[in-house]
Formats: sequence, C-alpha cells, structure tokens
Amino acid sequence: MSDTNGTMDRRSVLAGLGGVGLIAGGALGLTTPTARGASAERAAAGTLPEAAQYGAADPHIATIGLRWAFTARVIFADRFNIAAPVQRGYTSVGIGEIWGPRLQGRVLPHSGADYYKNTFNTYYLFEPADGALIFIHNRGTKRRFVAQPEPGAQPVPDANPDLQAPGGWVRFRVAPTFIAPVGPHDWMNRTVFVANATKHQNPDHTVFTYYEVL
Repeated sequence: MSDTNGTMDRRSVLAGLGGVGLIAGGALGLTTPTARGASAERAAAGTLPEAAQYGAADPHIATIGLRWAFTARVIFADRFNIAAPVQRGYTSVGIGEIWGPRLQGRVLPHSGADYYKNTFNTYYLFEPADGALIFIHNRGTKRRFVAQPEPGAQPVPDANPDLQAPGGWVRFRVAPTFIAPVGPHDWMNRTVFVANATKHQNPDHTVFTYYEVL
C-alpha cells in the first residue's frame, strides 16, 4: 500500500477500495460520516441550504444567488504529464463519492478522464443512489498563487508558472454541464452550475464543490 517513501500508491488504494461507490467512515479524512449523513437527512426532509446573494453597485441590476448543491470527491487512477513548453497531461478517473443536499451517490469507476494544460476538460459519469447515470463535463481553469489568501483578500499570483512545482497554491474554477435522464435528476439539465475544486495527495484526488446559480 505504500512506496519506498511511505506514501500511499493510488493503484493500491483503488484495489483496496474495490470500486466501492461510497467510501465509508471518511477514510480519506476530508469529510465525516456525520456531515454526509446530515446532508442526506436534509435532502430527505426537502430542505436546502440558504443561498448567498450577490448584488451590484447599480441597484437596478438584479442580484444573483449561489446555493451549494453537492460535492464530489474524484480519486484518480493514473496521471501522465508530457514535458512541453506548455504542460499537457492526462488523468484517468478511478472512483469517488458524491454527497450533499441535492445529490448523493458515487463517481462511476473508470468512466472518464481529464485532459489538461492550464485549462482542463474532464468527462465522466455520476451514478446517484437510485442507479441513474448522469454525464458530466467539467471545464475550468487552474492558476498558481503564492499562497491561499485569507477570506476576503485577493490572492497574489506566483511568478512560477509551473502548476506542478512544489509549494504555492493552485486555484481551480469550474463551469460544469450535466446531462441527466428524465426523472428526479433532470433539474440538472435546466440549471447553471459553477464549482470550486481543491487538489489533494495520497491518494491523488480532487474535491469539487458544485453550486446552483439561482
């Protein structure tokens, strides 16, 4: 389960999890079963988190709202980087889980991949708890900053353009689209989403937090 440096090998992690959709007990240490359980209870009760409203300097311009819809953790199976003047890479999707007030389930194992440089295009499938299949296309950007800023502060760009270099902080911004079947999930076909993402190591995975634009 580990290499010579003592870090976890993602192939071993994938094999150990055996393709199980929901990772029990917060095994990766990013969320707790209590938090995911609360999300499921809220969804079952028909209640949703409050939206954050954003206005403009001109009072005649209508406000816009963002409301957390769900979060997905995507564990990657393989990652390859191509040495070039502009870095290019390929990352295949392994497994993952989905939790939140509007969607719960798993990332369908080995259902897609990410082809990236400074921008990225990711294609794969979600499988909600009811067994439906939802196609997702994540399009977004990655930018490197000196460090993660304090709340309300502007991030300071890093002079080093190499997104894979150690140190610093890489910010993801995502504009996803979904194709869902007719039924309980077709609200996703009629909704505009934005997302934030954070990258993690050991195992190699990214956590996407999706918001409905209201």
